[in-house]
Amino acid sequence: MKNLRNFVVLFTIVAVLGCGSSAWAQTASVGDFVLPFEVQWNGATLPAGQYHFTLHSSQFGELLLIRDGQQNNKMLALTRGIGTKPDHSALTLVRRKGKWQVASLALEPMGATLEFSVPPQAKAEREMEASIQVIPVRIIKG
Repeated sequence: MKNLRNFVVLFTIVAVLGCGSSAWAQTASVGDFVLPFEVQWNGATLPAGQYHFTLHSSQFGELLLIRDGQQNNKMLALTRGIGTKPDHSALTLVRRKGKWQVASLALEPMGATLEFSVPPQAKAEREMEASIQVIPVRIIKG
């Protein structure tokens, strides 16, 4: 488990260093969204606010670059899988262990839903009605 975490950290560092490459200039999708409350995304905490994202392609293992509203702080999210073709663009959040987690990002222009890792449901959460929020996403370039 520790080796996997070290690999993910190393992979993220390499990806951040490579963000200045020309590959990021060939963007497949750019958009923004507003979080009304704090969420967890691949283990990182994003406070409420406006965010912008850039995605080169919708393939498995692709990196999603996320910046805050002032284009300052950046975060990378690694996709865990590709879901069904969506009919609209949106972030899907699920409540796990008392925190909101980003489960997926549906990108209608790309015809893909990117899935992200979330903690498993606790027994009490399985017995309760599911807590899900859907946040609209505006696609600027797709």
